[in-house]
Formats: sequence, structure tokens, C-alpha cells
Amino acid sequence: MANSNLSQSPRYYGETSTGHQSVFQVQQLFDIVNSAVISAKGKLATISQNRSSINIGDMFEMQMLMNKLSQVSEMATNVVSAGQTAVMSMARNVKG
Repeated sequence: MANSNLSQSPRYYGETSTGHQSVFQVQQLFDIVNSAVISAKGKLATISQNRSSINIGDMFEMQMLMNKLSQVSEMATNVVSAGQTAVMSMARNVKG
């Protein structure tokens, strides 16, 4: 029988200072990055349709989209890394 938890999006659990459990869904970060990728691909498709001439405005817009994609993917990586570091730190404290 397959584990039903595997079909759910990855989540990090933690406790707040008041003792309540908080949930962080990593899938939301993936969705933000995927949205930025789709925007960049759409702009590339628009630019490739006008092969004979490239508009300077389109090039600046493409540069901004790629900059956003870079920042969003770096942010997602850093958030996941910080979550992993926090979990490792908690595990170390429990072990000792």
C-alpha cells in the first residue's frame, strides 16, 4: 500500500514561542519560482517571433524577468536551507 503522505507537498513543522505548531509549505516557494520561469519563457517566445527585429524595451523587460527569476530562486533556496539548518540544530540538541 502506498504512503499517502508522499503525494502531499513537502512541509516543515515548527513551534512558535506560544507553543502552537506552525506549518511552512515549500510547495508555495516552488510555485513562485515556476511562475517566474513561465514568465521568462513567455517573453522568450515573444522575442523569438520577431526574429527580424528586437525591441530594446523587450530586451530590458527580459533582463528584468531574468533578474526576478534569479532573485526568487535564490530566495527559495535560502529559505529551504535555513529550514534544514534549523532542523539539524534541533536534532543535534535532542541527540546530546
